[in-house]
Amino acid sequence: MKRRSRGMSDTPRLDAADIGRPFPLLRVFLLILLPLLLVSSVGLVIMLQGAISTSAEKLFADQEIRLVRSMLVADGQFDGRSPASASIVADLRTEMAEAGIACLSLVTPDGEPVAEIAGEASCATPDAAAFREVTEDGGGAVLAENIVLPDHWTSLGTVTLPESDEGRAGNDLVVAVTRRSVSLEAAIARLSGFWTIVFGGLFLLAVLATGFVIARAQGTIDRQAAYVLGVHRRLGRFLSVAAVRTAIDDDAAPTRFSALVMFLDLRDFSSFAEAAPPREVAALVDAFVTAVAGAVADQGGEIDKIVGDGILAFFRGDDATGRALVAAIASIEACQSLARRPGIGLYRGEVIATALGTGQRADFTILGRTVNLASRLCSLAAENEITMPEDLAAEAGPKLVETSRRLVQPRHHSQELLVVSFRLA
Repeated sequence: MKRRSRGMSDTPRLDAADIGRPFPLLRVFLLILLPLLLVSSVGLVIMLQGAISTSAEKLFADQEIRLVRSMLVADGQFDGRSPASASIVADLRTEMAEAGIACLSLVTPDGEPVAEIAGEASCATPDAAAFREVTEDGGGAVLAENIVLPDHWTSLGTVTLPESDEGRAGNDLVVAVTRRSVSLEAAIARLSGFWTIVFGGLFLLAVLATGFVIARAQGTIDRQAAYVLGVHRRLGRFLSVAAVRTAIDDDAAPTRFSALVMFLDLRDFSSFAEAAPPREVAALVDAFVTAVAGAVADQGGEIDKIVGDGILAFFRGDDATGRALVAAIASIEACQSLARRPGIGLYRGEVIATALGTGQRADFTILGRTVNLASRLCSLAAENEITMPEDLAAEAGPKLVETSRRLVQPRHHSQELLVVSFRLA
């Protein structure tokens, strides 16, 4: 089996209503994408604030533990093995006051208290579970709220003391450092607020830039859609509906269908065109085409092509013959005021609709024996006459009066054809 080549045949086909309809990109952005972006950004801001707060708390706890270690190491006499002396406690209390520390607790990894130094009389001993969390965490600093004093933060961590001057090895201590939470909360609020403003500003700039680009893209889409719609409408003025569909769909294959073909031609047009000014000739053809196009469209027919002063139209579907006769009568009536009037040929049968030509110039048309016979019958019709085969004559209504009946031998056809001519009653 022959494989189908890729290309235009793989593209989805458009309905007639979709031609020239622009995609509402800006509306989709404003109604769907922008709300999603806003909701996502709020979630990201909340996550960002949480991450900043967690990182700031961890950083604060580490700094507190390092500060206390430097205070203990600076003394040089405290190895953490025995309770701190009164002088060491006094020195630590002075340094605590300078650093803004409210309470300081020192215990061994086993939970034995080493020193309890309170800058405020109400300092409570941290819960043993808090110290256990630090020891199980491998020495990492943590931050807890309100475990020593209300409205205070306590940093818990492990400090390893160096050897003393006498060569005694230092000991590991678990330290609880407590200070008022106002300074920490203010620092965290400033930090998270700064990064929230930075992130929000960048997000706002990104949204504005995206909206600007989408608005420009929507303008381009609207202009191109309007241009396509204009081209489609102009095609509809000069081509049949089937021809427009074929021009849009390159993959349209030739089709065969039954139709009633109507051929119209202005009688004695050549002599008029030779004597009349070009503007009058053009006005005559324009009025003729306009009248016939309206009559054909009113009856659901399609104009296949206009060749000089001749028009080829066809009707298909239910009651094609009746509708074609109505259109033919309406065309004659509409042309009564013109300088030249048409003769009309009608024939019913199968036609082939196809696109002819390749490259930069192609044409869509119907062809076949039915078209040729309609053209032949048109040439037999006099001015304001409608000529048709005998089988169609039976459907002529009261508006038509028979003027002649004759046998004709169409060129390149072996059988004679009985045709009947009619005029308006």
